[in-house]
Amino acid sequence: MNSKALSSVLNYRVALILIETILIYFLYNKYQINLKVDFTIMSVSIVFPLVFSITSAYQRRQESIMLFSEFRNKIIDLTNIFYAVDDISKKDYVDLFNKLVLVQKELNYYLTNPSSEDDFDVIREKRKEVLLIIDSHKKLFNEREKDSLIRVKNELFLSAEQIRGIKIHGTPISLRKYCLIFIYFSPFLYNSQLVVTSAESGYQLESIVSLMFSLVVSFVLMALYNVQDYIENPFDQEGLDDLNIEAMKVNEWESLYTDDKN
Repeated sequence: MNSKALSSVLNYRVALILIETILIYFLYNKYQINLKVDFTIMSVSIVFPLVFSITSAYQRRQESIMLFSEFRNKIIDLTNIFYAVDDISKKDYVDLFNKLVLVQKELNYYLTNPSSEDDFDVIREKRKEVLLIIDSHKKLFNEREKDSLIRVKNELFLSAEQIRGIKIHGTPISLRKYCLIFIYFSPFLYNSQLVVTSAESGYQLESIVSLMFSLVVSFVLMALYNVQDYIENPFDQEGLDDLNIEAMKVNEWESLYTDDKN
């Protein structure tokens, strides 16, 4: 877990920004490039868009948890309603339950595999099969039961469609690229101000402190970007904060299969 936590923050982008920061710092110090830059521009051009991007990605994760939980509960609700109908046999119930578990399995595969975009059509095909199972027993339903089954079935697959929408529509790519470009550009802004301060007192302890401060700023900005990048896709099971799909799924033991149901 610790190694995964470190890898979510430390990667090649962090190494690049730190090397860039050191090179620019010594370049500015050597040629005494003394530009007065207001640090407020950092907040406007980098920090604010980066925080907005992280917040957007976090909201997508929270919405994904809600929709996946709703999808799970609708599977249970639909099979419970079906089970409660008079004259529905154990085989009928098990057929429907297994079909919905298979839909869930297909959805989980679609969410956790980046190259599975076409696999969602399989889930849409399963929607027809679920409807046909319900329709094949329509003579056993009264109007209230029929309406409940169709409504819950529609809500179940609507949740699946909404989860897919979250996967394929992430945080605006242009905003993320903008943040990354300006993070790489940021050492050109604040290094100048730090060099001015250190140049006034000579290249001694103050210079080392200012360089360390410069490195910390670069590290924090890129680390925040990496955090956003890891929570951007809450389904791929690569980040520490991804959905725990295995723990949230409907299990086979949750079936209401009993020997007293004829």
